[in-house]
Amino acid sequence: MILAFLLSIILFLFFHPLYNNYTSLMSTSYAFLYDLWILYLSYTLCHQFLKITTHKKTIYSLTICFIIGSLIPYKNHPFLHVSLPMVTIILSILLIAFIIKEKQKNEPFKAHLLNQWYFYGLSIIAMSLIFFGQINGIVEILTLTFIFLMLSLLQH
Repeated sequence: MILAFLLSIILFLFFHPLYNNYTSLMSTSYAFLYDLWILYLSYTLCHQFLKITTHKKTIYSLTICFIIGSLIPYKNHPFLHVSLPMVTIILSILLIAFIIKEKQKNEPFKAHLLNQWYFYGLSIIAMSLIFFGQINGIVEILTLTFIFLMLSLLQH
């Protein structure tokens, strides 16, 4: 999980994250880095989700949709390239909320703390979207950090 996060940060060196998102790497000579990053990121997220939930079909479906949507060239199919990954990220965030809700039955105090972190993270992502007015590299890395943090907290 840490390696996937570090790779996300390293890719910042190849594009301007304030004005562009990771998709901008597809039109450069670093497109292979983007492809490798998407595959590794998808594998890592799938593996981490499978550690904390039994909803395997949902996780596999989300992973496949994320990979397909991210690797479809933006120039050919902009709607699919944007909508598939966005829907999978939103569903992943909702799945995290569902997992926290399930934890309330067994561990109410831990679930309460996780719920607070969950809403703090969502607030930061929402404020970033409002501040930047678009989805750029910074919003993408904040969203990934949020998901990785929540998955890490849910594991421990």
